[in-house]
Amino acid sequence: MGLLGKETRPGHQHGTTRRYFLGLSRGTSSTALLHLLDENVSFQLARSRAPPFQLSVIYVDPSPSNDPLDDPLAIFSKRYPRFTFQTIPLSSALSLPTIDWTTLPLPPRDPNTSLPPQAQLTSLLGSLPSAASRADIIRLLTRHILLWATSTSGAATLLLGHSTTALAELTLTETAKGRGFALPWMMHDGHTVVRCYPPQPFDTETPTNGNETPRRDSILVYYPLRDVLRKELATLATLTIPPLTELIVSDGSAAGTNPGAAVVSHKDLSIEEVMVRYFAEVEENYPSIVANVARTTGKLVRLLGGENERTCGLCSVPLDELGDERWRGELGIEEEGGEGWKWGICYGCQRSTKVLQ
Repeated sequence: MGLLGKETRPGHQHGTTRRYFLGLSRGTSSTALLHLLDENVSFQLARSRAPPFQLSVIYVDPSPSNDPLDDPLAIFSKRYPRFTFQTIPLSSALSLPTIDWTTLPLPPRDPNTSLPPQAQLTSLLGSLPSAASRADIIRLLTRHILLWATSTSGAATLLLGHSTTALAELTLTETAKGRGFALPWMMHDGHTVVRCYPPQPFDTETPTNGNETPRRDSILVYYPLRDVLRKELATLATLTIPPLTELIVSDGSAAGTNPGAAVVSHKDLSIEEVMVRYFAEVEENYPSIVANVARTTGKLVRLLGGENERTCGLCSVPLDELGDERWRGELGIEEEGGEGWKWGICYGCQRSTKVLQ
């Protein structure tokens, strides 16, 4: 947090308080990070200093309730009243300009449909070929919402609660999906570009022809818990007064995943769930292996950059065109024909969004 404070030191024209956004999954890691940030502020206030930052907490709800009194963050806001909390439905990602929907081989979205956004999202996820594809798209849509909310708020800094274990899971998960090239953009602390594809909903006066360069904003994304194992955070959750366990809904990795639960059907098991189960055992017996996976990935560098780089229309990382062709060739996958299959997304996103006949 000290390093982040140096990078986000506000200028005189913006006041003296930094503004951060925190992505909350209601899991162990993000809940622990929220608690530690609250203790950070309390420590400064106890010494008669100004709060080091203002924090807004965002929870992306995959299945929001129709009951207005059913607030998933009510217990959090009651315990941490100095922070602001906001729940955003996952279905709101369908209207984001940060995704190039024209590149995706998904069922067309009808802006004039009478279906509510949640029903449209259910239909879109139901069109995907597997549980792994659905988990992948949900994760990417969640990330888009967090980046977009941070970018449009003026906070310009997003904090994510990924532990060492979660980053190790993400490393093997994304590599298995064919996105190994994207790891430096997905896991490193530092600047992340948020691209807004035209036409932009907030700019209705500028004519567009579909060929404009996407608008680019830059925000900071940080993982303050990248050097802490998940089991250590689970221990912390039991030691606070009152315990954090009463706040935690899931384990914070794959939504709803219980590493100790028996597998009923491997067909319905996503890659994320496989990695959660694998690293739960590795972390218990060989924690140094978990740390080595995350730290080795942290040494990878971003080879591409610049204003003219081509990016994936779904996951937004630079396209590794030669690498994608090599993956397809080695796995013997034939290019798809017919309408709707357009290049402009990376190999991993092609596999996740491919609607099998």
